Amino acid sequence: MKYKGFIFDLDGVLIDSSKIHFLGWKKVLRGFNREVDYETFLKSYFGKRGPETLELIFGKGKFSDNEAKRISDEVDFNFVKTVAEVGIPIKGALDFVRALKESSEKIALATSAPRQNVDAFLDAFSLRGVFDVEICGDDVSHGKPNPEVFLKAASGLNADAKECVVFEDSLSGVTAAKAAGAACVALLTTTTREVLKMADYFIKDFSDEKLKEVIRSKVSRQQSGLKTKEKV
Repeated sequence: MKYKGFIFDLDGVLIDSSKIHFLGWKKVLRGFNREVDYETFLKSYFGKRGPETLELIFGKGKFSDNEAKRISDEVDFNFVKTVAEVGIPIKGALDFVRALKESSEKIALATSAPRQNVDAFLDAFSLRGVFDVEICGDDVSHGKPNPEVFLKAASGLNADAKECVVFEDSLSGVTAAKAAGAACVALLTTTTREVLKMADYFIKDFSDEKLKEVIRSKVSRQQSGLKTKEKV
């Protein structure tokens, strides 16, 4: 039984962009006399939409919707401006998604990032037309850990989320993938296996020789009777 769809998060899964986002937020927060360290940023804010990050940092009601959007746009502009020069693809990621495409597999991009970030990434790494479906933060009403982004991505692939495998790197992303009913491969690029323990599989990057075999087999813990999660 093969998976009917392969769904990829963007930041931390296809591209190492955590430092880009961190520096963007650090610059913005200085204007409000706030500081955030890199470790806290990765654990609590990375992978979330801008307005949600602001709410976590300042609490509800600090900014109007328009103000939150303006501040978030400032951070996103830094990404758009620097991703081509500073962004580093996760090892093996781009070759992996291109290989899936060449094999006529259905693949989707599902990220909390806004459309402008997605477009900048696709252009920077020549990935236009590779993904059958692209769902970004602008396309959903609720950000991760809500499963909406993955449910929409699966639907766009004409598949049920339970028939798909999601590649994620954050706690909110893994939580969203499992809430959608999808299998989840966690990349240990921005946090630890312990934090992402809800995932079904764990990899450092896409260079692992066993990866294709594992995800194509579609063997769940329930199907196989395994009581421990697979490490790939």
